[in-house]
Amino acid sequence: MTATDYQPRPVADLCQAALQAALPSMEAVAPGCWRARANRAAEAVMLAQLIDGFLILTEKFSPATPPSRWELLKANATLMGLAKFSAVPGGGLFLRAEIPVQAESDLSLRISQARSAFAAAHRPSCGRHADAAAAAAEAVVTVLPNLVEAAGWGCPSRNGDVCVVPLETRQEGHTAVVTASPGAVRLCADLVSWDSLPVSCRDGLASMLLTANARLRLARAIVVEEESGGAAQLEVFFQTPVAAAELRSALEALSVGADTFASAADLLQGEAAAKRFLAFWGGPQASEDTEQRTERNI
Repeated sequence: MTATDYQPRPVADLCQAALQAALPSMEAVAPGCWRARANRAAEAVMLAQLIDGFLILTEKFSPATPPSRWELLKANATLMGLAKFSAVPGGGLFLRAEIPVQAESDLSLRISQARSAFAAAHRPSCGRHADAAAAAAEAVVTVLPNLVEAAGWGCPSRNGDVCVVPLETRQEGHTAVVTASPGAVRLCADLVSWDSLPVSCRDGLASMLLTANARLRLARAIVVEEESGGAAQLEVFFQTPVAAAELRSALEALSVGADTFASAADLLQGEAAAKRFLAFWGGPQASEDTEQRTERNI
């Protein structure tokens, strides 16, 4: 019996109705599992699974010339619709979005946003910025402190449309910066930062974080770089409107992610640790070799 078999029937019915509204070509393939295309002629197939209170959408990402894993982590910071690039151990790239199934949220809207983000990610120029004007035009004003408190989390440090929220982690010091902008609410937590990063450390971090994106629910690992250095972060980016229950799920996801991956990310800033990690788990080249062997076997 799979995890989806344990889902309450009304929740599965809610997901199916929302999928039918957002994806007319959807078809059920198993209890709590659906398959859909953006349209009848589309080649990419989206799989939807209801697992532990999340509707998880996945789609294979296989461009003719795949970007590096580092570039995909940077591109994650530009995607809308709760979408993210992820990798499975041993190779294989996917687009992925985990949508919390909440009674007070608009599930069909979140599915439509993820579908649009997946479609944009397959284009050479993808991301948040392409849709920023449309999002701002339909902006819903978010009173951030009220939303954070309604989610059951304190906002001890606030400055206008910015709240700094302590996360619930075993090691103190992890915080989420929550910001509101026209049409969006963004939550971000730092994992590690650097002034400069050797290639082996970059490859190790990229491999670990892109694989982590397949394990994390709702949050996504991203990389941001500037002239002065860079940082690996966890992020949740909502297009408004945002329900308090969704924000609560996001803060919980950031807490779990920081607890699980911050120490490993810090360790991989050392060249010796990064090289051992890559030797054991395999770097980008090992993943490419695995994919090629899989294709030959098929």
